[in-house]
Amino acid sequence: MARLLQGVDFDRYNQRLYIVGESDMLSLDRIGALEAKRDHMAEEYTVSRIPRSREVGQSWSSAVFSSLSCLFSVCQTVFQHNPDVVLCNGPGNCVIVCAVALIPRFFGLKCIPIVYVESFARVRSLSLSGKLLYYMADRFVVQWPGLLQKYPSAEFIPHLV
Repeated sequence: MARLLQGVDFDRYNQRLYIVGESDMLSLDRIGALEAKRDHMAEEYTVSRIPRSREVGQSWSSAVFSSLSCLFSVCQTVFQHNPDVVLCNGPGNCVIVCAVALIPRFFGLKCIPIVYVESFARVRSLSLSGKLLYYMADRFVVQWPGLLQKYPSAEFIPHLV
């Protein structure tokens, strides 16, 4: 995600919210490195740590409870910060973030655009997150042309991340 954000106009998006899984130390380090390169005179960013919806190897039955914990945390974060756009990729937590971002739209309060970038590693099929978000995202980006045949509403941008 940090590589994807290198192309973002930080003058336009000068208040940024990063939502990171509690156990995701790598992303936390990358966000710190990315933000350290910026001139912070007029910029503000926040990192919100949320519980993972499902740990690797966790049983599906216990994932219901961890997903609910993630949902409550994401609701609090999204409603507190009221984002203008959601840019996401990859893990299952992003499905919950996007679902929560759709709530204001459903009630006619605010349309928060959702942009999902599928992993570069997904050459022939979408990830589970991608399969779910294909129908939720306003813009759905794939990085391999073969995926456009199966998912014609997707946008093809090669080697983005």
